[in-house]
Amino acid sequence: MQRRSFLQTLATGGILLSAGCAESVPFSTTRLDSNEVFDGYRYEDRDLVVEFHDDVDVNQAMLADSSIDEEYETVDHPGDSVRFPVVFPDRLESRVSHSLRVNAETDRGSARLGVGQPVHAYVHTVEALPDGRARLEIESQTSAPVLVGFVGIYGDVPNPALDPQSDSFDHSSVLGPGVVGAAANRPLSEFRTDLVIPPEETRVFETTYAPFAFPDGIDAADCNGDERTGTVAVVHGSGGSAAYTFTYRLEGEPASLEDGLEAAACPDTTSASE
Repeated sequence: MQRRSFLQTLATGGILLSAGCAESVPFSTTRLDSNEVFDGYRYEDRDLVVEFHDDVDVNQAMLADSSIDEEYETVDHPGDSVRFPVVFPDRLESRVSHSLRVNAETDRGSARLGVGQPVHAYVHTVEALPDGRARLEIESQTSAPVLVGFVGIYGDVPNPALDPQSDSFDHSSVLGPGVVGAAANRPLSEFRTDLVIPPEETRVFETTYAPFAFPDGIDAADCNGDERTGTVAVVHGSGGSAAYTFTYRLEGEPASLEDGLEAAACPDTTSASE
């Protein structure tokens, strides 16, 4: 699959005491090296897990974003580790960014750990379904989870969606992410957990619109198997997008869909190699 230019932006234990921009206990002015306090971090599904050294007593840990000067959550006496939710699919929000950090306050002073990661969605395949919708596989290629904010299939397709990488694209103008989980990525929940791709994992999706349907009518020439080139773009919930071109063929006898559209009855798609 050919990769087009993409924009990358970055984006348990304890009791939550504050959120948003609420005031928190001031941190010590004595700055400690991060290696003296932190033992590492990782992303698990929708959460950020931060570990502390066993011999360090952390009084308070806070998740913040330095680029927008916002404090998210503060946890009192977290113990050996702390877990912060960072991906919220029910509201299409992800806090993962390059500027994400965790501040820890101890009796000896405070330490800061940068936990920001790049986010990158990679589309492996795009397959046309008999009803004109599309099935695709999306992979999170970094150690951070990807929240699928929107998937647009456009270019040389019969019923293109909006181009998320155009200057005129307005995310507020689209109704929902445009995809639902499929195969093992079901059943769906009201919290839309199907939209979250864990770090370095792949999930299957199907579009809720029909990019391979023909809204203005169809004839046999539309299903003659000619090779065409389309584009698929994934908007990251944390910001930015990744776009790729793919080739496909539509074949079979034209057949009307129940909703009045018409599409090829036996479409076949082939993705180009990267």
